[in-house]
Amino acid sequence: MTAQEIRARFPDLETVTAMFADSNGIMRGKVLPASGLDKLMKDGVFLPASVFGTDATGESVAETGLVWECGDVDFPWRVIPETLFAIPDRNGRELAVMIQMLQPDGVTPHHLDPRGILASVIDRLNAKGVFPVVAPELEFYLIARENDARGMGQAAPIDGFLRPQETNQIYGIDAYQEFAPVVEAIKDACRAVSVAADAAIAEYGRGQFEININHNGDILRACDEAVLLRHLARRVARGFGYDVTFMGKPFGEDTGSGFHLHASLWDGDGANLLSEDEGQEPWENPAMAHAAGGMAEHLADSMAVFAPNANAWRRLQPGHYAPTDRSWGYNNRTVNFRIPPGGASARRLEHRASSADINPYLATALILAAMVEGMEGKIMPPAMITGNAYDTPDRTGLPVTWAAALQRFRESDFIGRWLGEEYRHVYVETKDYERRTFASRISPLEWEWYR
Repeated sequence: MTAQEIRARFPDLETVTAMFADSNGIMRGKVLPASGLDKLMKDGVFLPASVFGTDATGESVAETGLVWECGDVDFPWRVIPETLFAIPDRNGRELAVMIQMLQPDGVTPHHLDPRGILASVIDRLNAKGVFPVVAPELEFYLIARENDARGMGQAAPIDGFLRPQETNQIYGIDAYQEFAPVVEAIKDACRAVSVAADAAIAEYGRGQFEININHNGDILRACDEAVLLRHLARRVARGFGYDVTFMGKPFGEDTGSGFHLHASLWDGDGANLLSEDEGQEPWENPAMAHAAGGMAEHLADSMAVFAPNANAWRRLQPGHYAPTDRSWGYNNRTVNFRIPPGGASARRLEHRASSADINPYLATALILAAMVEGMEGKIMPPAMITGNAYDTPDRTGLPVTWAAALQRFRESDFIGRWLGEEYRHVYVETKDYERRTFASRISPLEWEWYR
């Protein structure tokens, strides 16, 4: 769509937001007046690469090498035309479009932009004759707009009452109905901007919900939809007087929130490589076992992306529907890599390790790369779990702290192969700076316990 066509469709246009997801998955960008539309659509914008070396607080991390020593140099960014949408509830006065950083040639995706990294991974998989299909699921909590007196988040009060939900109601219809206007409005906003939001359910936590995004062979678009869903959920919830959090573990007594990715791999003839033959069980297909084996083999290397901050590590607890090890199994939600039930043609693996606040581009790139490396290397997974995976955890080689995960990431050849050595450096320096800063802060609990 040209700028002229956009103006004709939205004659009352006032602003255009050009936005992207940084390495943390946080949306950043520029808000431009309508007068800047023509230049944006034709030439894009210029922003520095250091935006991908910022921590969760927005602090640019000098150790990445993207700030002072290179002069914080700008690169060209271009709009992703298919992501242009009108902001819901603004009556055509505000548009938004996602942008992507390019190399100085203005054409090639930049190797420090997570979206460009995923594009490169997909190209490499396609060159091998492998064509993925993915479907993200995102869990989140509706919360009160204001924190409590201690600065902690609060569960959202039920409309018309001054109290939150009192009990956990997994799949509860009444629990869903108590917040249905908000959740349905989020889904409607997603559909209005062509985000393929599908089923929504009440999850295990109080005020916790899950929205699924439809299966898509356009992997970049699927991840675009995941970051847009998070963006729209916050905006819509605030219009109802609530807020939304995708934190991995916002409340200690309730379950955490995950980003579950359903992934299948197809060949050039349209055959699902993970489908079993007639008479086979799903796990008896060697390709399925090897894909799970690749996930298990490279889980430790990737945990710094799947659990990207201090809070995300609190989510990984036994008995809270968050995986704690390298397990896999059929129709089993206690494992990390789950084969969902269903017909052979729809056979897939569900990767359950990631926190809901991850960067979807990075997580998806690593999951798909691990599956393909597993199939190519015929990597065997651990013994399949048929009962409670929490009873017999296989944590072989897995980091158990954020610091250990970052060190494993720093030394990983797998990460260097698929995310690139320079991005590996940028990410680990950014996150290690964030970790050290977080560790230096004194909490109220320390005064309560140790004064």
